[in-house]
Formats: sequence, C-alpha cells, structure tokens
Amino acid sequence: MTDYVLDTHTCVFALASPKKLGQRAKRALQSVESGASTGWIPAAVVAEIVLLHELGRFGIGLPQLEAAMDEAPSLRFLPLDLRQLREFAVHTGIRDPFDRLIISAARTTNARLITRDEDLAETNLVQTVWS
Repeated sequence: MTDYVLDTHTCVFALASPKKLGQRAKRALQSVESGASTGWIPAAVVAEIVLLHELGRFGIGLPQLEAAMDEAPSLRFLPLDLRQLREFAVHTGIRDPFDRLIISAARTTNARLITRDEDLAETNLVQTVWS
C-alpha cells in the first residue's frame, strides 16, 4: 500500500476544482478514495486552509475538509508531532514554514507528496506526484 501526503492546493482542488488536479494526482487520490492507499492531511495543511479561508482566498474551509475525511476513511488527519518537528528543524533551506511542515510530514510517514509545487519537487527530499 502506498501512502500519500496531500498538500494544501491538492486538498482544495480535490474538493472544489478537481479539473485542476494533475493526472497522476487524480490517480493517487482515486487510490485513496478506494481504500487501496492512505492519504494523510497534515495539521499544517489544515491550519493553512483555515487561514486562507479566513482571508477569502479559498471557498473551502474546515467543515468541507472534515466532511471529505468522513466520506473517505482512508483519508486521515496527521497530527503534528515531535518527529515531524525534528525534520522541520533540519530543512532550513525551505523558507515557507507550511512547506517545511508538509515536507516533514511526508518524510516522517515515508509517503509520496501530492503537490503541484515545483519548488518542493525540486528539493528531492520526497517523491512527488502531480502531472
């Protein structure tokens, strides 16, 4: 079974604009929805979605995210733990704190990261999935 970590845009696109997802991202999410894979939503992603919703940048908020997790049992919340924070402390080259936390979540779960963020893909710290 493959584990995936979903980044912020992946969560929002999956819920509000699935056509914006890359083909490989769609296949990975279908695998999660079918229960063949586990999809992790890190605490940092949830926090970022809440903040961006408050700023009016996303129409998706915490209620929609919780509903999606209720509908897909293989889609799970990943609490922030000390192991992830140790990873966070090491990757000082990644300036955005949310990106650092998301990379840390993928590394500590040995999961592939579903992201369209080319900067994260280019770090080569985790395997990424998108197009």
